[in-house]
Amino acid sequence: MTSFDAPTTTVHPPGRIGGTPLVPVRVPLPDGSVRLWLKLEWHNPFGSIKARTAQALLDALEASGRLGPGSRVVESTSGNLGIALAGLCAARGYACTLVVEPSTPQASVGRMRELGADVVVVREVPGGRTLDARLRAVEDLLRRDPGAVWTDQYRSPANPGVHESRTGVELVREAPGGAYDAVAVAVSTGGTLAGIARSFRDLLPAARVIAVDAVGSAALGGPPADRPYKLAGFGSGRPSDFVRPHHVDEVVRVRDEDAAAACVLLRRATGLSLGGSSGAAVLAAVVRAAADPALREVACVCPDSGEKYPLEGTAAKARATASPGVGAALEALAGTTHAQETAIP
Repeated sequence: MTSFDAPTTTVHPPGRIGGTPLVPVRVPLPDGSVRLWLKLEWHNPFGSIKARTAQALLDALEASGRLGPGSRVVESTSGNLGIALAGLCAARGYACTLVVEPSTPQASVGRMRELGADVVVVREVPGGRTLDARLRAVEDLLRRDPGAVWTDQYRSPANPGVHESRTGVELVREAPGGAYDAVAVAVSTGGTLAGIARSFRDLLPAARVIAVDAVGSAALGGPPADRPYKLAGFGSGRPSDFVRPHHVDEVVRVRDEDAAAACVLLRRATGLSLGGSSGAAVLAAVVRAAADPALREVACVCPDSGEKYPLEGTAAKARATASPGVGAALEALAGTTHAQETAIP
């Protein structure tokens, strides 16, 4: 493991978490079009949906009495949760140590350090099992520091809980005409997917829940595998502890390079900059809408923007090797337009 000690920094309390805009775009299809409602979570403090998760994890530990003055927060992260935890810990007066892997975007690592966190980088493990190395590093940190507390995004009920009580509720409240035909959510730990699915099952049960996983990910079952173009925050090397079969109506698996291509094409068409998992959700939504004429109003959760990721280079790998269905969906995304001028606040 390589450790980088961050300089001391002062971080002011974040602004409002949640209440992110919902922006519609229209994607042409052979038999009409689909309107995608993009929930732009990069408008949260610290630039991603993980501000919601980080706040909920810390609040739960504080309420339980496990986290208090003198504590050190420890977590394994692919980037966004680490940035949010670093910022919130600095604002609340906690030390913070974050465990990442070599594929974590350097811009994300740099932001964690700027916000005052110590960063530990583990070595890459073949076979898609680097997450196991990150978790072993967390266990080692907990053994060596009696004041260390693990937020445990992989098992804490606070992770799906905040997306059930807040993110999902926001989406349903903003639904056009009171309903969507479906919602597409990319998976990593599965907390966002499980929470939103529970919210939709309760408040909008007719909407289909489309779970989007990476090819080579084990998040929704199957063995992990090497992912040469791995996008941070998309998929996982271990099964989700949160997602249950009744949460999901269908699973769409997307290659990392195809998700990156979706981001690049959407940015060129609309100016919107989406991160990799956002592109995966959008691509999956278009693939399913092209196959099912009943899906014409689809919500897509967009966890972050694309500035931190080298998407252009990864996207170039997709053009010659995409499957026919994915290739057609990518072509459709090139013709995307804004569906209306104003976003829902």
